[in-house]
Amino acid sequence: MNNDRSFELKLGPDAAGETAVSINPDSDLGYRLALLEMLFNRMPMGIAVLDRNYCIQRYNPTWDDFSASYAPPSGKPLAPGVCYFDHLPHTEDTIKPLFDRALAGETVWENNVRLESGGIVTFWDVVLAPLVEKGEAVGILTVSLDVTERVKLRQNLEERVAARTQELQMLLDVAATANSALKLEEMLTKTLDLLVDLVQASRAGVGLMDEASGQWQSVILRPEQNVAPADMEKMLQAGLGVIQSGETLYIAPDATAGFLEPGALLPLQIQERKLGLLAIIGAPGSTFTPEQLDLFKSIAGQLSIAIEHAYLIEKTEDMAIAAERNRLARELHDAVTQTLFSASLIADVLPRIWERDPVQGRARLEELRELTRGALAEMRTLLLELRPATLTETSLAELLRQLVQAFGGRSRLPIELIVAGERPLPPEIQVALYRIVQEALNNITKHAGASRATITLQVDINDVTLAIQDNGRGFDVADKPVQSLGLSIMQERAQKIGADLTIESQIGEGTTITVHCPIANGTERMDG
Repeated sequence: MNNDRSFELKLGPDAAGETAVSINPDSDLGYRLALLEMLFNRMPMGIAVLDRNYCIQRYNPTWDDFSASYAPPSGKPLAPGVCYFDHLPHTEDTIKPLFDRALAGETVWENNVRLESGGIVTFWDVVLAPLVEKGEAVGILTVSLDVTERVKLRQNLEERVAARTQELQMLLDVAATANSALKLEEMLTKTLDLLVDLVQASRAGVGLMDEASGQWQSVILRPEQNVAPADMEKMLQAGLGVIQSGETLYIAPDATAGFLEPGALLPLQIQERKLGLLAIIGAPGSTFTPEQLDLFKSIAGQLSIAIEHAYLIEKTEDMAIAAERNRLARELHDAVTQTLFSASLIADVLPRIWERDPVQGRARLEELRELTRGALAEMRTLLLELRPATLTETSLAELLRQLVQAFGGRSRLPIELIVAGERPLPPEIQVALYRIVQEALNNITKHAGASRATITLQVDINDVTLAIQDNGRGFDVADKPVQSLGLSIMQERAQKIGADLTIESQIGEGTTITVHCPIANGTERMDG
């Protein structure tokens, strides 16, 4: 026997003189063939051999199992000689191009190949290798791994992620809409309109409850529609139970009971505070899934926060209005009332003074005139406070004239107003400068002990300069008595408009407050 284990001819002892062919058997080859056959039969991948006409020649048990699980009844039964596309009809568009690449000599690797045959959808990782004889591909070895469950799990996960992302976006949209409006009714209307659109509901509504009385305060339904009083009463009664329990109530469609649409009633609450009820009515013929009900709960939570926020804003506005009314009442009492009281006293004694001394009578008459003019100016100033828009509609020079008359009449302090240049100012600058003068005059009349004051307003095309000067007792700026004199308020107002505010003062020498504010490029509106 040659070392290369080739065939050779031998004379067999039992050949009876005949020449026989004898093979020197190779035990390793037999072992390898047996091992290959065992692997072919036991591999967890489906293995099949196809000829050039795509006919199945041989297949392993795993391929047979795949066929039993997925082959449609409309296809031919699996058997040697059956064409692959007769066995799995309607897969030719997907698989034939891959087979042809293998028959062209290419080893094809493809993952997640989608096959649909007879309405059955499967996914496969496949390897297609050409079977070559004398340099020509005579068939295809196919190796297929069933990944249907893996792909569907991944698709399900992607769908769940997409659904969750959509839910989060809905919550963000609801939160943004709910916080975009400060007025409660406007906020609820916008939010309900968005909610109807997002969840494809037929309608949605909110009922707000008065915590003190336990009665319904208001009901908003979107889109607006007339609801029979009896039906509304039923819903509100059910809503009361939901509010008290704090639990969501799902009403499934029930044609026998007259419910053609699904409904969800959800409590609106912040901790122990019971705010009201959110009702979501679905489209006819639909149902709400547990996932949708969970989403509705999250939306109800967002809406509860928005309602509480709106309540707090309304409460803050009410407090601000009350504080402003109290301030105006104090101003009316401290300024106008006292001025009119002084004028009334002078008017009472003026006839007797005139009879006794006409010269003194004329002086007191002039004083009376100044008091009444001051009271009139005070009233105009208070009217400005009641109509804040007037602070921007009237020129700054005119506003300062009224302010000077009001303070002069009240305090009997001579106040000179010097105006150089005049033009419309940006509203925020005009209001800030007016408030600074107002605060400065308050300080002068209450703290400075001055005998005169001067206000100078210089308006140029690109800037405005305002100076308030008095000859009062003054103070040491180094001691920084800013908080006690309210100067910090003036500094804050100046900073908000980008202005520089300086304070010059010496004890016994009076005080000068100067504000210099640039006007951006002089391009603000020039209309009055």
